[in-house]
Amino acid sequence: MLNNLVTNPLFWISGYLIGYITVIIALSLPKTLTEVENKIPKLLLRIYILCTFIAPPVALPFTKGSKIPIPTYIALTIGIFLLGMNFVIKILAQRQIGPFPALKSKAKLVTTGIYGTVRHPLYMSNGLLAIGMAILLKSMYALLFSIPYSLSYLLITYFEERDLLKKYGKDYQEYKKRVPYRIIPRIF
Repeated sequence: MLNNLVTNPLFWISGYLIGYITVIIALSLPKTLTEVENKIPKLLLRIYILCTFIAPPVALPFTKGSKIPIPTYIALTIGIFLLGMNFVIKILAQRQIGPFPALKSKAKLVTTGIYGTVRHPLYMSNGLLAIGMAILLKSMYALLFSIPYSLSYLLITYFEERDLLKKYGKDYQEYKKRVPYRIIPRIF
Protein backbone atom coordinates (compact mmCIF):
# COMPACT_ATOMS: atom_id res chain seq x y z
CA MET A 1 0.00 0.00 0.00
CA LEU A 2 2.67 2.53 1.02
CA ASN A 3 4.89 1.44 -1.89
CA ASN A 4 2.02 2.08 -4.34
CA LEU A 5 1.44 5.51 -2.84
CA VAL A 6 5.09 6.57 -2.99
CA THR A 7 5.52 5.36 -6.58
CA ASN A 8 2.41 7.23 -7.71
CA PRO A 9 3.37 10.56 -9.39
CA LEU A 10 0.14 12.19 -8.17
CA PHE A 11 1.28 11.69 -4.56
CA TRP A 12 4.37 13.86 -5.10
CA ILE A 13 2.65 16.43 -7.31
CA SER A 14 -0.27 16.88 -4.92
CA GLY A 15 2.11 17.06 -1.94
CA TYR A 16 4.03 19.81 -3.68
CA LEU A 17 0.86 21.71 -4.61
CA ILE A 18 -0.46 21.59 -1.05
CA GLY A 19 2.87 22.77 0.33
CA TYR A 20 3.24 25.47 -2.32
CA ILE A 21 -0.27 26.84 -1.76
CA THR A 22 0.39 26.92 1.98
CA VAL A 23 3.60 28.90 1.40
CA ILE A 24 1.85 31.38 -0.91
CA ILE A 25 -0.91 31.92 1.64
CA ALA A 26 1.68 32.49 4.39
CA LEU A 27 3.67 34.87 2.19
CA SER A 28 0.60 36.86 1.19
CA LEU A 29 -0.29 37.63 4.81
CA PRO A 30 0.17 41.26 5.82
CA LYS A 31 3.04 40.26 8.11
CA THR A 32 6.55 40.16 6.71
CA LEU A 33 8.30 36.91 5.86
CA THR A 34 10.56 37.26 8.89
CA GLU A 35 7.61 37.69 11.26
CA VAL A 36 5.95 34.54 9.90
CA GLU A 37 9.17 32.52 10.07
CA ASN A 38 9.91 33.62 13.65
CA LYS A 39 6.67 32.00 14.84
CA ILE A 40 7.58 28.56 13.45
CA PRO A 41 10.31 26.39 15.06
CA LYS A 42 13.36 26.40 12.77
CA LEU A 43 13.68 22.60 12.63
CA LEU A 44 10.03 22.27 11.61
CA LEU A 45 10.48 24.96 8.94
CA ARG A 46 13.56 23.19 7.54
CA ILE A 47 11.71 19.87 7.35
CA TYR A 48 8.75 21.58 5.66
CA ILE A 49 11.01 23.25 3.07
CA LEU A 50 12.75 19.94 2.38
CA CYS A 51 9.47 18.02 2.01
CA THR A 52 7.78 20.67 -0.14
CA PHE A 53 10.52 22.00 -2.40
CA ILE A 54 13.25 19.33 -2.59
CA ALA A 55 11.61 15.91 -2.12
CA PRO A 56 9.08 16.10 -5.00
CA PRO A 57 11.52 16.87 -7.84
CA VAL A 58 13.96 14.28 -6.48
CA ALA A 59 11.37 11.53 -5.91
CA LEU A 60 9.10 12.10 -8.92
CA PRO A 61 11.54 10.73 -11.54
CA PHE A 62 11.55 7.40 -9.64
CA THR A 63 7.78 6.99 -9.88
CA LYS A 64 5.85 4.91 -12.39
CA GLY A 65 4.98 6.53 -15.69
CA SER A 66 5.97 7.33 -19.25
CA LYS A 67 9.61 7.62 -20.19
CA ILE A 68 11.22 10.32 -22.35
CA PRO A 69 12.20 8.65 -25.64
CA ILE A 70 15.84 9.78 -25.79
CA PRO A 71 18.98 7.67 -25.86
CA THR A 72 20.44 6.90 -22.45
CA TYR A 73 23.83 8.52 -23.18
CA ILE A 74 22.10 11.82 -24.03
CA ALA A 75 19.95 11.62 -20.89
CA LEU A 76 23.04 10.89 -18.79
CA THR A 77 25.04 13.74 -20.34
CA ILE A 78 22.34 16.40 -20.05
CA GLY A 79 21.06 15.18 -16.67
CA ILE A 80 24.50 15.07 -15.04
CA PHE A 81 25.41 18.47 -16.53
CA LEU A 82 22.24 20.09 -15.13
CA LEU A 83 22.67 18.42 -11.72
CA GLY A 84 26.30 19.54 -11.68
CA MET A 85 25.23 23.12 -12.45
CA ASN A 86 22.64 22.84 -9.67
CA PHE A 87 25.28 21.86 -7.12
CA VAL A 88 27.80 24.50 -8.25
CA ILE A 89 25.20 27.28 -8.11
CA LYS A 90 23.86 26.09 -4.76
CA ILE A 91 27.36 25.93 -3.25
CA LEU A 92 28.33 29.37 -4.60
CA ALA A 93 25.11 30.94 -3.31
CA GLN A 94 25.19 29.27 0.09
CA ARG A 95 28.81 30.19 0.65
CA GLN A 96 27.71 33.81 0.38
CA ILE A 97 24.51 33.71 2.42
CA GLY A 98 24.65 30.54 4.52
CA PRO A 99 22.68 27.29 4.32
CA PHE A 100 19.32 28.64 5.56
CA PRO A 101 19.31 32.37 4.78
CA ALA A 102 15.57 32.80 5.26
CA LEU A 103 15.95 31.63 8.84
CA LYS A 104 18.39 34.41 9.72
CA SER A 105 16.84 37.43 11.36
CA LYS A 106 19.72 39.84 10.71
CA ALA A 107 21.24 39.28 7.31
CA LYS A 108 22.97 41.80 5.08
CA LEU A 109 22.02 42.32 1.45
CA VAL A 110 24.27 40.26 -0.81
CA THR A 111 24.71 41.72 -4.31
CA THR A 112 28.03 40.32 -5.49
CA GLY A 113 29.29 36.97 -6.72
CA ILE A 114 26.53 34.81 -8.13
CA TYR A 115 24.01 37.31 -6.74
CA GLY A 116 25.49 39.83 -9.18
CA THR A 117 24.24 37.59 -12.02
CA VAL A 118 20.84 36.38 -10.77
CA ARG A 119 18.77 37.63 -7.82
CA HIS A 120 17.58 34.19 -6.66
CA PRO A 121 20.24 31.63 -7.56
CA LEU A 122 19.00 29.04 -5.05
CA TYR A 123 15.61 28.95 -6.74
CA MET A 124 17.28 28.73 -10.13
CA SER A 125 19.32 25.78 -8.86
CA ASN A 126 16.14 24.04 -7.65
CA GLY A 127 14.74 24.35 -11.17
CA LEU A 128 17.94 22.82 -12.57
CA LEU A 129 17.63 20.01 -10.02
CA ALA A 130 14.08 19.22 -11.15
CA ILE A 131 14.89 19.32 -14.86
CA GLY A 132 18.17 17.44 -14.40
CA MET A 133 16.60 14.62 -12.38
CA ALA A 134 13.75 14.30 -14.90
CA ILE A 135 16.10 14.04 -17.88
CA LEU A 136 18.64 11.83 -16.11
CA LEU A 137 15.96 9.28 -15.24
CA LYS A 138 14.00 9.92 -18.47
CA SER A 139 10.75 10.55 -16.60
CA MET A 140 8.08 12.29 -18.65
CA TYR A 141 5.95 13.17 -15.59
CA ALA A 142 8.93 14.66 -13.83
CA LEU A 143 9.91 16.69 -16.90
CA LEU A 144 6.38 18.03 -17.28
CA PHE A 145 6.31 18.82 -13.53
CA SER A 146 9.69 20.59 -13.67
CA ILE A 147 8.39 23.41 -15.88
CA PRO A 148 5.62 24.72 -13.60
CA TYR A 149 7.79 23.84 -10.59
CA SER A 150 10.55 26.14 -11.86
CA LEU A 151 8.12 28.90 -12.84
CA SER A 152 6.30 28.70 -9.50
CA TYR A 153 9.30 30.36 -7.88
CA LEU A 154 8.39 33.60 -9.68
CA LEU A 155 5.42 34.05 -7.34
CA ILE A 156 7.50 33.21 -4.28
CA THR A 157 10.18 35.71 -5.34
CA TYR A 158 7.49 38.36 -5.78
CA PHE A 159 6.57 38.12 -2.10
CA GLU A 160 10.19 37.81 -0.97
CA GLU A 161 11.20 40.87 -2.96
CA ARG A 162 8.30 42.83 -1.48
CA ASP A 163 9.77 42.16 1.96
CA LEU A 164 13.34 42.84 0.78
CA LEU A 165 12.25 46.25 -0.54
CA LYS A 166 10.78 47.05 2.89
CA LYS A 167 13.92 45.87 4.64
CA TYR A 168 16.63 47.33 2.37
CA GLY A 169 14.76 50.11 0.54
CA LYS A 170 16.76 52.02 -2.04
CA ASP A 171 19.70 49.58 -1.89
CA TYR A 172 17.46 46.74 -3.04
CA GLN A 173 15.82 48.92 -5.70
CA GLU A 174 19.25 49.71 -7.16
CA TYR A 175 20.22 46.04 -6.98
CA LYS A 176 17.07 45.10 -8.95
CA LYS A 177 18.07 47.57 -11.67
CA ARG A 178 21.61 46.14 -11.82
CA VAL A 179 20.45 42.50 -11.78
CA PRO A 180 17.17 42.52 -13.72
CA TYR A 181 16.32 38.81 -13.68
CA ARG A 182 14.92 36.83 -10.77
CA ILE A 183 15.76 33.23 -11.66
CA ILE A 184 17.44 33.46 -15.07
CA PRO A 185 21.07 34.62 -15.00
CA ARG A 186 22.22 37.76 -16.75
CA ILE A 187 24.92 36.45 -19.06
CA PHE A 188 26.13 39.74 -20.56
